[in-house]
Amino acid sequence: MHQFKVEKGFLVTKLYLPYKNQNKFEPLPVILDTGALVTVIDPSFTDFLGYSIKDAFSLSNLDGAAGVSKGYSINFKNVKCFNHDLQNIVIACHDLNSKLGIKGLLGMNILNHFRIDLAYNTGEVFAINKIH
Repeated sequence: MHQFKVEKGFLVTKLYLPYKNQNKFEPLPVILDTGALVTVIDPSFTDFLGYSIKDAFSLSNLDGAAGVSKGYSINFKNVKCFNHDLQNIVIACHDLNSKLGIKGLLGMNILNHFRIDLAYNTGEVFAINKIH
């Protein structure tokens, strides 16, 4: 079982991303977003971890409620989520420009690795039967 917090009506959990060229991970609070196909991180956080556009394998466009945002995508060899290691996860780096302080959205490219039961009222996430 994994805990999340409800902040301003959003379900917030942590995604652990590695520092560049290190086996050390940094937690990032992210909002569970079942409407996002890909996980999105603000470049200020990836910059903090030592990554830049030079680490990107492609440029990307993000269509959202606020319009189109241009950014880039990085393939992370290892990330940690819901107490599981996941390999080769693509994360889009886009300026989230959030007045709420949001630095990341946990999208379906990570969520689809799990069968997830959310108990919103108790703040529990049951990441059951890792798929793949």
